[in-house]
Amino acid sequence: MEAFDNKTQQNQPNAASIVPGTNPDADLAIPSKGSSAQATELEKALNQALPADESQIVPSKPDDHDHAPVVNKFQLHVELDQVANARGLDVKQLKRETNFRDDLGARGDYLNPKGGNNVVIGSGDSDIIRGSGGGFNTITTGTGKDTITLGKETTNRVLDFDPANDRFVLSGLNPKDIIIAQGKNPGKGGLDQPLDSVNNALVIDKKTEHILATLPFVKASDLSEKNFARNSAEANKSLQNLRNEGFKSQRGNGKLTGTQGHDRLVGGDGDDFLYVGDDGFKINTAKGSGKTEFPFRVDETQGTTELTPELKNGVLKVTGNYKDFEAFPLFSQGEKEIDPKAKILNGSDPKALIDGFLKVPKDVEGNPISGTHLHFSPSGDSRGSFADATVVRYFTNTPTDAKSGTISGEFELSPVEQAAFLAGDFYTNIHSNVDGDGDGRAGFPTGENRINFNRDVIQFT
Repeated sequence: MEAFDNKTQQNQPNAASIVPGTNPDADLAIPSKGSSAQATELEKALNQALPADESQIVPSKPDDHDHAPVVNKFQLHVELDQVANARGLDVKQLKRETNFRDDLGARGDYLNPKGGNNVVIGSGDSDIIRGSGGGFNTITTGTGKDTITLGKETTNRVLDFDPANDRFVLSGLNPKDIIIAQGKNPGKGGLDQPLDSVNNALVIDKKTEHILATLPFVKASDLSEKNFARNSAEANKSLQNLRNEGFKSQRGNGKLTGTQGHDRLVGGDGDDFLYVGDDGFKINTAKGSGKTEFPFRVDETQGTTELTPELKNGVLKVTGNYKDFEAFPLFSQGEKEIDPKAKILNGSDPKALIDGFLKVPKDVEGNPISGTHLHFSPSGDSRGSFADATVVRYFTNTPTDAKSGTISGEFELSPVEQAAFLAGDFYTNIHSNVDGDGDGRAGFPTGENRINFNRDVIQFT
């Protein structure tokens, strides 16, 4: 299945010139142990400026790098000769953050997941998200001009980072150690794609080669010094006493759900889910056709599709219809082979193609195989077009005649999947196959319609 749904990638130069110890540029040189000790003292000062319920233990040895190299399936480190287009920051251009409250929107939230394997879904206004608690965070910022703090030994996977509006604040990190790069890993896998995917921009601590942030579907060339600032104890102190300014405060383990006003959500030591709430967004009807099919546009079909999603209490319900298709949706007729008249637009062998589909008879919830799939990757908005053949869920197709029918699905999404959906990173692909009306034209097993649940469909309020 991978062969027909992947975006072709171009080879990119590696970052050998940025490998620590080999670059003559003083701004990219590794600091001495003395300067590392100073950085640790700065980190302690920043930590002490936080509210009491957010303080963390700072290691006393500045050069310690004691961490698990893998969280779930993710490698949290990458060698600098394995990334492309790497460059450092011009430290002189970085501003010093002095007051986080100036960055909060009229209904913006302060979200701190702390340690653990966490999911954070922000609001439709400008939020402050603390991504420096030592954990692994999957983040959907929402809309607005959002600020994410980066810190040592913390990895932040930001599913909807917008270089035009969002930024990072470096907390306890030496700006001279920060590397911006593009991933080179061609691996796919849906939401389990590697952090250093070729589709991802990376922010790396070159001292430890730790991935501080991975930004799916962002070009590293779109990041600049304007996307970074240096933290200060003064800025951290500005976040104290938020309750006095009308913030509704919650602290604890597990799921914390915000309100339509200002929220201060602070996670515990375990795996937490900080969530904007079901009333924090609206979802429009998504439309697709052969012209929106990617990566293999289909101009020969008049087929169109409309799907209406709804997300409540973690359950995604999708209803809709397709009409004027060239053929029945794949597998809707119980077939086990490709119609000889069908058009395979990527040149795959028909048997290999059908066998690839049949290797996944059920999705993770047990829904049986169909020709209509939910996938991870955006298309049709400002980020460009991407594709990934890994099936997230199978929909149900119910033909009403040879060319039309209904589509439905009800899926219990994990917090990570909810974050991906609300980031506008899911799409539906309808594969067609068997000629149903006897006109001599069969379907498009590589996809006849693509329907994007992108940023134009998912809108934060």
